Amino acid sequence: MTSTPAPQPNQTRRTFAAYIEAVQAFDAGRAMPVNIQQQWVVLFGVVVAVVALVAGLYLDVTARAAITGRQIQNLELSIAINRRSNADYETELAYLLSNQVMQARAKSLGFEMLKQEELSYMVVPGYFPKGGVQIAGQVSQKQAISASPEFHESLIDWFRERMRAASIPMGGTR
Repeated sequence: MTSTPAPQPNQTRRTFAAYIEAVQAFDAGRAMPVNIQQQWVVLFGVVVAVVALVAGLYLDVTARAAITGRQIQNLELSIAINRRSNADYETELAYLLSNQVMQARAKSLGFEMLKQEELSYMVVPGYFPKGGVQIAGQVSQKQAISASPEFHESLIDWFRERMRAASIPMGGTR
C-alpha cells in the first residue's frame, strides 16, 4: 500500500486561511447593504437580458437568411422548369413548321401542289413593288472578333500599373 505523506503544517495553515477568506467574503456579501445587493441583481438581470437580446437577433437574422436561401432555391427550380418547358415548346414548334407536316396540313385543308404549267403571272399596270423580291437573305460581313486592349495586359503589367497609380499623390503636391 502506498501511503500519502503527512501534510506539512505550513500547507494546512494556508488551506485553512483560504477557507476562512472565502467564508468572510461570503459573509461580506451577505452583510452588504440591501441597495448594493439590489444593484448587483439588476446588473446581472441586465446582462442576461442583453445576452438574450443578442441571441434573439442572431436567431432572427439566421432564420431570415435560411428562408431567403430556400426562396432562391425555389426560384432557381422554377427557372429551370420554365427553360425546360420553353425548349419543349420550341421543339414542338419546329416540328409543326417542318416541311412534311406543313404539306400534310395543306393537303388536309384542300390545297394542292402547283405544277409549272398551271402557274400564270399577272402584270398589274401601275403597281410597282417597293423592293424586289429577295429570296436569299442578306449576307452579313463577318467582323473579326477582337478583345479590347484591357484584356491584352498581363498580370505583371496590371500589377505594375496599379503600383504606379498608387504611388501618385491624389491631391497634388504641396
